[in-house]
Amino acid sequence: DTEEYSESKGYKGRKYPGIGSGLIRVPKTKNEFYMLTDRGPNFDNVNGVGRVYGKIFPIENFAPAIVHVKLENKTIVVINSIPIVDSFGNSVTGISNNKDDETPFDINERVIPYRPGGLDTEAIQLLPDGNFLISEEYGPSILVVSPKGQVLMRYLPKGKANKDTPYPVKDSLPEIFKNRRSNRGFESLALSPDGKTAYAILQSPMGDPKSAQYSNSRVVRMLRLDCRNPLDIKVTGMFLVLQSNMSDYPATSKQADLKFSDAAMLSDTQILLLERATKKVKLIVADLKNATNILDLPISLSLEPEEKTESLDTINIKPAETSIAFNSVDVFFDLDTDKLEGMTVLTPSVVALSNDNDFALGENTTNYPSR
Repeated sequence: DTEEYSESKGYKGRKYPGIGSGLIRVPKTKNEFYMLTDRGPNFDNVNGVGRVYGKIFPIENFAPAIVHVKLENKTIVVINSIPIVDSFGNSVTGISNNKDDETPFDINERVIPYRPGGLDTEAIQLLPDGNFLISEEYGPSILVVSPKGQVLMRYLPKGKANKDTPYPVKDSLPEIFKNRRSNRGFESLALSPDGKTAYAILQSPMGDPKSAQYSNSRVVRMLRLDCRNPLDIKVTGMFLVLQSNMSDYPATSKQADLKFSDAAMLSDTQILLLERATKKVKLIVADLKNATNILDLPISLSLEPEEKTESLDTINIKPAETSIAFNSVDVFFDLDTDKLEGMTVLTPSVVALSNDNDFALGENTTNYPSR
């Protein structure tokens, strides 16, 4: 609710819930969905010369939430909101975990202490036991969250677990994922229909986009996870998939601006990916049937694959084969946002998409709603 924000900061005192970062249909329903907020209202803290040196969080204790909604014609009706909480029932908040993330500030531009339990939630799936599987960007990490919103386990890259985190954690993900770009973690999450296998996909390639080595990289890593025991998830694979070339997005000026923002499993080897950039969205089928599982290869421990975007064959790696299922410029598509971030497959021919409207802050200069 923006009513508590300062009028001098430009807010209108209207409600702009940001509930489209993740999207899945509620089982056995037609028009009910679980949607997901991200870390909450935030915007850049900019100094006098335009340099961004952190994020302002106007609602410091905002609880990222799973939101149960019903679609009535063109209206999203909220049935229930489930705040994500720690083992003590307190909000996990959306505040940065450590110095690897943006420096957090309050509305008065005072530094907020890092919160090791803070989450920037981005994608959601529903496990057979009724718990939620959620991916987030800070770790990057994977979470198991109860139907009541309590974090039961968080899986982080090796070496990133913090003993002060107020809920259970395991640092069992490959250490290389600590190299994810800032604010570009596990944006996408796909789950098999039987709930046994999940894929967590980074939003972008790893490696500093300001470096010539990685500025044009299109290599994105995905992890395959054995979820049969949600409280003891095992990593069983690491694969590569190539994003489109920036030339496919004429309104985009940098390769690093392309993003994978959600995923869904179509078969045992096929994953549907939501790819976006300025003024355009594509749905891409990535087939892992012939892709190289690099999990146990020495090269998985380095960023060499990200450097070899155009010559992965020289290091004997096959990325996923890709094909385009949907291109927003090919059809009439009222695309008033560059932040389509939620996706779920409803039928073999129908896909639902949702947008992150940033709570009408930051990049959302036109107050476009959640849709």
